Amino acid sequence: MLFSRGDLPSIRILMECLQEFRDVSGLAVNTAKSNIFTAGIQNDTLDEVLAMTEFARGHMPVRYLGIPLAAQRLSVTDYSPLVDQIAGWSGVLLAPSLPLPMAVIEKIHRLCRAFLWNSKRAPVAWVDICHPKEEGGLGVRHIQSWNVALLARVLWNIHCKADTLWAKWVNEVYLRGASLWDWQPKKDDSPLLRRLAEIRDRIITDFGSTEAAIRQMTEWTDRKGLVTSIAYEYFRPKLPKQPWKASIWKAFIPPKYSFILWLGLRERLATRDRLAFLHEDPTCSLCINSKESAKHLFFECPFSSYIWSYIRQWFGITRRMSTLLSAVKWLKKGKTGSSVQNKARHLALACTVYSLWRHRNEIIFEGKAPNPDGLVISIKITVYRLILTLFPQGL
Repeated sequence: MLFSRGDLPSIRILMECLQEFRDVSGLAVNTAKSNIFTAGIQNDTLDEVLAMTEFARGHMPVRYLGIPLAAQRLSVTDYSPLVDQIAGWSGVLLAPSLPLPMAVIEKIHRLCRAFLWNSKRAPVAWVDICHPKEEGGLGVRHIQSWNVALLARVLWNIHCKADTLWAKWVNEVYLRGASLWDWQPKKDDSPLLRRLAEIRDRIITDFGSTEAAIRQMTEWTDRKGLVTSIAYEYFRPKLPKQPWKASIWKAFIPPKYSFILWLGLRERLATRDRLAFLHEDPTCSLCINSKESAKHLFFECPFSSYIWSYIRQWFGITRRMSTLLSAVKWLKKGKTGSSVQNKARHLALACTVYSLWRHRNEIIFEGKAPNPDGLVISIKITVYRLILTLFPQGL
């Protein structure tokens, strides 16, 4: 993107520079893919400029490097290419350093929810998923907080008068020698500048003074500038840490096992007591005797009790477990034995929970008959297979 005055001599110099660049590098401007944007130019001058450059005249809004640009505040519609890109999963990174409207953020959240759950009904709220695994989430970035962290980096660049064209331009045109921390935006200033002022005021309010805010932001920096990930930790929502993170999110546990165990610990599995609004039979499909709940399905049901009795006997465990949380706490306390034994215990718990849930679904949706002995054998084979994958040279 190149800028110049809107007169013929300036445009001529610009085109000569592009010609010289082509002669030196061998890279020529593609006139078919280039546009020229003008403002305040007389029609006769505009015609001469278009003839000289051979560029087509462009119109706002337009996308530049995937980001919408416009001469006025962007509407939700202007962000549709960005949302469409996410919907098609053609983009890997999403890190726009411009303020995203809440309506756009909510659209992105809906796309992410649909991708994760493949359903309109989400068992876990998206804001909870955006918490770190230590706090019971999945570690997905909270888009709004990440956007604020990126804007905080822009704010810091202006404060430090970083050697970037944009930071220099803001300091020269808007601040005009004034301190960023005292400057107040005007009503007709860009939405980006007004949003930066809002973030600045929030930081000052949070830390009590301008001096304290600057000291805190200094702690977020390294030799390259403000570290966005550190700022994100400050801006993101927070929850108390959960005791089960270290026991379920292990590299050696298959992700699908960890995911079902995570849903179970959050009490978000679609057991029949949570589907009462559908007016379906609430009876447990494993024992055909009691009402199905997560606690009944995994521990109180005679079928699951039979499975657990074999698993406990297999590992020499005498203590009975009544909830998934108590089972995970037992894993944390029972760290005796070799590395192989500890890994096998973690795998056995995750595999048993996953297998019970899968077997329950096969009975309901595929009409299979309950098979406790076959399920025990399947769990043991799976755990042995995974352990042998971890220790191929032998135990």
